[in-house]
Amino acid sequence: MIKIFEDEQAVTNQVAKEMMQHLLNDENPVFCLASGTTPKKSYLQFVGEAKNNPRLKDLRIVSLDEWVGIDRTSEGSCYQMLNKDLFSPLELRDSQIEFFDGTAPDFQNECHRIDRFIENNPITFSLMGVGMNGHIGLNEPGCSVLDHSCVVDLSEKTKIVAQKYFNQPTSLKKGITLGLGQIMKSKRVIVVMTGERKAEIAKEIIMNREAQLPAQVLLGYDHIDFYLDREAAKWIDEASLKKENDLHE
Repeated sequence: MIKIFEDEQAVTNQVAKEMMQHLLNDENPVFCLASGTTPKKSYLQFVGEAKNNPRLKDLRIVSLDEWVGIDRTSEGSCYQMLNKDLFSPLELRDSQIEFFDGTAPDFQNECHRIDRFIENNPITFSLMGVGMNGHIGLNEPGCSVLDHSCVVDLSEKTKIVAQKYFNQPTSLKKGITLGLGQIMKSKRVIVVMTGERKAEIAKEIIMNREAQLPAQVLLGYDHIDFYLDREAAKWIDEASLKKENDLHE
């Protein structure tokens, strides 16, 4: 279902609330979390609420994606962003984090390693952002809906937009990512789009079903909600929203 919130803070509050609920209520909480600017505020709020909770010792984090060729300690790596916003403030143990290695010597084995982890530890909560080209994780437009992780060629738009995460111009050609099918199998998925800069892609995803964007694959499922603030939703008309939400009825 698509839900419109009054502002970004309202989205932040709801996401942090649901993260906390899954931490407390899932028997074996396994989170798959997007890095980047969109979910950052939710992570900071979750850290404040969860930091001293005894259930944190049971939490496992599995990687969504990583840039191929970028070391995890590098500024701009997906690991580094999540480590700064979440792993380090929560003082998670290394054994609680299963993350793609962007510099692995064998990426087929790296994919198999993460796939085996998910098979043995099903994801209970996923929080996804949406790229400016509609990608989820690093599943770019035109990618197949896979039930396993893979290495993908990055789109030109992703290469350009991703530069904001790095201190200097960085060559990016490929990424390693969970498949859309793996994300969809999560017990609960939230997809977040906030701010005016996401208004154009939000309109394309929700109002133009012919666009065939990766994020559109996640529409129409009872366990998957899209959370938008009013700025991101400013070009979405009520009729289109009702039509999409009626898929759940």
